[in-house]
Amino acid sequence: MKIFDKAGSLRKILTSRLASHIYFWAFLFLFTFLTPSKERVSLATKLMNGLVVVGAGLFPVYFHFFVFERYFYKKKYVLYAICFIPVMILYIGLFKEISHWISKDGMGYLGFTMLISFLILLTTSIKVLKRGINERFLLQEIKAKQVQTELELLKAQVNPHFLFNTLNNLYGMAKKQDKATADGIAGLSHLMRYMIHDSKADKISLQKEIEQIQRLIELQKLRFSENDEIDIKFRVEGDPDKVFIPPMLMIPFVENAFKHGISLAVPSFISILVEATEEQVRFVVENSLPSRRKDEAMFESGVGLQNVRRRLELLYPDSHQLTTRTTADTFRIELVLRTK
Repeated sequence: MKIFDKAGSLRKILTSRLASHIYFWAFLFLFTFLTPSKERVSLATKLMNGLVVVGAGLFPVYFHFFVFERYFYKKKYVLYAICFIPVMILYIGLFKEISHWISKDGMGYLGFTMLISFLILLTTSIKVLKRGINERFLLQEIKAKQVQTELELLKAQVNPHFLFNTLNNLYGMAKKQDKATADGIAGLSHLMRYMIHDSKADKISLQKEIEQIQRLIELQKLRFSENDEIDIKFRVEGDPDKVFIPPMLMIPFVENAFKHGISLAVPSFISILVEATEEQVRFVVENSLPSRRKDEAMFESGVGLQNVRRRLELLYPDSHQLTTRTTADTFRIELVLRTK
């Protein structure tokens, strides 16, 4: 068993991202070292040629990766050009003398520029191709998960139309007896309709998700009386109508807060904040921990939360940040989504 574990660890190392970068630079070194020269040169000179080509290319390639990811992919082309071009001109001007180690006469400014340009073009092409392949695999995985989710919903629904009709009948009967009960049934009906029907959409307005969070809070409040020491705050900032997110992305966090954060026996609280701007959405849920099992990892305890984490990895692979913080008496989770 240990042999298989070691073999698996070795395979991970050999196929890691760092290993692929080492393979590329090693190949470049060997290519330079083994390329025949018109003039007869010593092994030491060939070795120096290979080291210089690799050394000269390291900074431009990885600096270009940085600005490419930070600006070009986000369509900030002017910032990309401003950050990249002057630095490269300065770099080539300062280090073109390295080319004199490559040949007797040196490569000159033009030759050194062509070498750096070729390395940047080659490595960027590989990076873009790899990213495209990964995105295609992720898209296939997302579609497969959507199909699986729809099948699970179909198994659970039995007959949603019958369920909604029954809820409407109960609402009519309860309205004559108790308005709070009637409102609770109406809220449950809206929430279930959202979960079953609206959740099939790829994206919805953030406002719609906020409305369902408000309904969920009102439904949970039906469990409490005026004498219970429970403080629930929900604040929205910005313009959620102009922001679009996948459905059911925030509700599981609120459900988790009510599940673990509220007790009728001791004072409890839940604080929810949604901040929406044109570039990002910030969602924060903080709650008390009245349960004795405070050491339990709340984020890992629910299947729904694990599914949300996986959805975030698939839908926002490089544009989300999810952090949690647990103290002796509180639990806090913060989600930041970059929408542009």
